[in-house]
Amino acid sequence: MADKKITALTSLGTATAREDLLHVVDDPSGTPINKKVTIAEMVNALAAPVALADTASITATAAVNAGRTNVFPDTSQNTTVTLPTPSAGLTFRFIYGGAAADATDHIIKTAGNTIFFKGALTHLDTDGDTNASVFSDGNSNSVLSLITPQSYVIDLVGASATVYHVSGFVSDVAAPTFADA
Repeated sequence: MADKKITALTSLGTATAREDLLHVVDDPSGTPINKKVTIAEMVNALAAPVALADTASITATAAVNAGRTNVFPDTSQNTTVTLPTPSAGLTFRFIYGGAAADATDHIIKTAGNTIFFKGALTHLDTDGDTNASVFSDGNSNSVLSLITPQSYVIDLVGASATVYHVSGFVSDVAAPTFADA
């Protein structure tokens, strides 16, 4: 078996289990070392949440933030996260991890005004007035603003090189807004 190519091995298919092993090459662009990882270890590492910094500006990347839950802290200033150019299937999830309503705004924007959001967020009005869907215009809105949010879960899914589908909910006194850059 030592002389078999990986492509010549039998596939486990649907019999794959969390304890099964995968071959990985650690540090391929530096000093490559062959290592092993279980499927469970790999899934857990790739799904670990990302704690966003309490800073005014964050640039999200596919390598660090995509496919993971990104947790906004209770911020000390308005914080803007800039997304990378979307591609089909590129996903991001944002949640608020603070202990009380934030006193500052959380803003998620695309990398340019030719990249926009399609979809809606459900606004759960915390002062009891209304609950409603808030839609992007689907053709130019590239900035999503959450005004002093209390809680939210926002999912963004890349549909193409110019579109992120948006869905989720925001609990807040103020409704979230979509705008052009």
